[in-house]
Amino acid sequence: MVPATLDELVSGGVPLRFDAEIEVPVTFALMARPGTELADVRRVLSHPHAHGQCHHWLASRLPGAEVRLAASTAAAAREVAESPSPGARYDAAIAAPVVAARYGLSVLASGIGERWDAVTRFVSVRGAGPWPVRTGRDRTSIVVTADGAHSGALVDILAEFSTRGVGLTWIQSWPTGAALGSYHFFLDLDGHVEEAAVGDALMALRRRSVEVCFLGSYPYVGTTRPATGDPLAPDPPGTTPEAWLHSLREGAPAPGP
Repeated sequence: MVPATLDELVSGGVPLRFDAEIEVPVTFALMARPGTELADVRRVLSHPHAHGQCHHWLASRLPGAEVRLAASTAAAAREVAESPSPGARYDAAIAAPVVAARYGLSVLASGIGERWDAVTRFVSVRGAGPWPVRTGRDRTSIVVTADGAHSGALVDILAEFSTRGVGLTWIQSWPTGAALGSYHFFLDLDGHVEEAAVGDALMALRRRSVEVCFLGSYPYVGTTRPATGDPLAPDPPGTTPEAWLHSLREGAPAPGP
């Protein structure tokens, strides 16, 4: 999740609707001004997310390099390209390979991220209005604001979906700033607002006097999620819930997966 995006969604003041989602493959490269060799790199600039994806590569290939953080990977590449003096500039940036050509940089190493299958999920937004029609492969996004004085608020919210068989694919808490313990909850649900179960769950939240911001129903991308299996299947030997809890209380490693 990107904090600035969540802030804008809850405090931007302009009603928005999600009408599509897009998954973009994530690849990272180390890039520098032409003529720079890998052995010359002493200071690296990048965004925190990119650094988190590439820190193992940096530790093994550039163990002595100083890493500083930038507002974005594109901003890091631009600063490396435009730094006015050798004494004040960064030697290299971590960014998407396509950024190198934009700022006239040379790629020193590519594919340096931790995961080859990483993707970033984006949503397409527009002004308030009708949502996309139901397709049968849909996701609904909402923001629920819970009362910080109610200790079971999140449990009550989730129960409205579980009792109706509505699956949740993403939950993210975000402080409201109004009081300690007061949160917005970003929820992604399986299904479309026109489906009975989804609509009933949303109405149930309103009956609880919970503030609900509807962000949209839209087709999702990717493959259908696999079934999770029988939740009541017997536990393997030595991995019963009782054994697991006992190990936690005793401070011993929990048995089993």
